[in-house]
Amino acid sequence: MDRNRVIENLTEQIKEAQLKLGYAEETIRLYFPVQSMCDLLRIELRSGEELVALLKEGGEFENTVLGSLSFALCKDDRIEVCIPASGAAHVHEQVSNPPFLESIIELFRRNHSLTIEEICECFASFNAQYVCEKMEPGTDFDYVLYFPDHNPDAWYYCVKIEMGHTIYHRFTEADYRLLL
Repeated sequence: MDRNRVIENLTEQIKEAQLKLGYAEETIRLYFPVQSMCDLLRIELRSGEELVALLKEGGEFENTVLGSLSFALCKDDRIEVCIPASGAAHVHEQVSNPPFLESIIELFRRNHSLTIEEICECFASFNAQYVCEKMEPGTDFDYVLYFPDHNPDAWYYCVKIEMGHTIYHRFTEADYRLLL
């Protein structure tokens, strides 16, 4: 079980939320499909009940840099991860803002009707070896952009351009593959 990958993922998601919405010292709840949490942990797929029991046993998530994490199974077969307010404070105070993430968030904040070319320019300014692919018709997004060498980050950015408005969602590579 890879505890560190879960902590890293939670930290990156909290940092993204803080960059978008600002910091508040409050409890944070994040939700994961069972398969996504199993992928992060690098374990075989389990039922939601088995996964929650595994996450709770052994105390591996009791004293983390984000505080003591708690886990629950939601009715829609998602895992709720509860991060205490001290975890939000830790991310705010101790985790530096990733320059690429700051840049992409600021790009979307400044202009709600971006073109794919403008988004590509932002990616290229950090690593010319980025990938931009048109997604298959029938998927929820129009494009996916990512850095194959994971520099400056390993997330897959799925972009939707609809009615003059552009949005993005970030996915881990495993979750992106599940989208397809």
